Amino acid sequence: MNLDQMLNGARDEIAQATAPIDDRTLRRVRGTVRRARIQRHTFESVGAAACAGVLGLGAWTLTSSDSSTPVDPATGSTTTGPTGTPSPTAEPTAEPTTAADDGPAVRADEIDDATVLARLSAPRTGERWFDEAMDASDALDALFTPDEIANGPEYRLTLVGDREASAIYALSFPAAQTDDSVLWAPRVELYEIDEDGPRAIVCPSARTTDACASEFSSSKAAEDRDTFYDTLTLPASLALGDGWALSTDVTRAEADRVGGVAVPAADSPEHLEVVAAFGPLTVARRDVVSDVDGLRSSSYVVTTPFGSMIPVADADVPGLDYLDITWDDGVDRSTRVADGDWANYAQAPAVGTCSTAQFSVESSHDATAWRTAGRTADGRDVVVPVAGNPLAAAVHDWQLSHSGTIDEKTGETVTGLDAGYRFATAEEFLAAQSLYGVQGPGGEWHLHLRPEATNVVWECA
Repeated sequence: MNLDQMLNGARDEIAQATAPIDDRTLRRVRGTVRRARIQRHTFESVGAAACAGVLGLGAWTLTSSDSSTPVDPATGSTTTGPTGTPSPTAEPTAEPTTAADDGPAVRADEIDDATVLARLSAPRTGERWFDEAMDASDALDALFTPDEIANGPEYRLTLVGDREASAIYALSFPAAQTDDSVLWAPRVELYEIDEDGPRAIVCPSARTTDACASEFSSSKAAEDRDTFYDTLTLPASLALGDGWALSTDVTRAEADRVGGVAVPAADSPEHLEVVAAFGPLTVARRDVVSDVDGLRSSSYVVTTPFGSMIPVADADVPGLDYLDITWDDGVDRSTRVADGDWANYAQAPAVGTCSTAQFSVESSHDATAWRTAGRTADGRDVVVPVAGNPLAAAVHDWQLSHSGTIDEKTGETVTGLDAGYRFATAEEFLAAQSLYGVQGPGGEWHLHLRPEATNVVWECA
């Protein structure tokens, strides 16, 4: 029996138990089955079990889309992007290598990185990710009521993969602004839908000690804390070469980073450049618009196989902990001057306070314009500008001139030093070791700015 015969026969069976399935829905199910059939991980071809799973989704959508009754979570053993991201294709990813034979697919408190890396390439958990996410807006009624769809935000639902008899969907929302997606974009949510209904996958990591998402948007989905994916489990360390590595300790511990945020749109001013691959995960530099000539400003993200990016926490990036630097002049600069959690770590010097860029890199580094002045807690040399460094003067001038706030007594706008910027001159700026550099991968110098030297703002909005 061929695929069309199987689907038409199944339509007749569904119609006897419920209402007739229309041709439009049948075409959507047929397309989904065909996509899932191509080199499916757990089957050599689409047989009765795989077909029944996808048809179960169609039947559930027809009979239960207006029901808000929770379903029991299933226990799992478990875009065209900006330049620099891997190019999508129209077919699912190639068949993964055989899963590592290291026991049943269960979670663990701790997993060594060698095992995590092996499972990224050979997952035990059965998920398959499509190279190209497919629009699934016609399946939004599986997650939301008609009123929620009509009056809610602009939901973007895509079909991104499958696992056994479940289809995997990613739900995203438009960012409030497009200049800094890490700052403004909402979290991407993962869902699985099968014949029992939708489930929100809130704990996708194989580690029980990694964070779970604290909330999800669907009013119809049941919370699923059991299903997880080997291909979404981050290594504890991401080596980028030259003995330089990102940690993921804090990144994995924060609930608002679970699932990541949507990658920048093709017309976004942001740009992703892949710098390392770890199976289906990649580490990328996310460039934002720099406000000081001659500097490129970036942060690190981990891109996922379903089209999101997980921002690497500041605490996990070497060199950003400015309070732990030991200075050669003996001055203790370990006391935080600026107020608020935003001031716990340094940021890129060529952007404003409200940016999430973590470092800037010169287009041409002149070693004679910098001098060694200290060491980080992990033993890295710290350089600072020499007197008269024109780049340091440009950074100071930009931060000073772009400082502005509202005088709470008069209600008037005040700028520059009147707004509370701390350094009247570039010499004062340099004396406080406000701008410093730490060598990154490839020998380039990552430049950082202490928070008290960033421009004063009323609020980030």
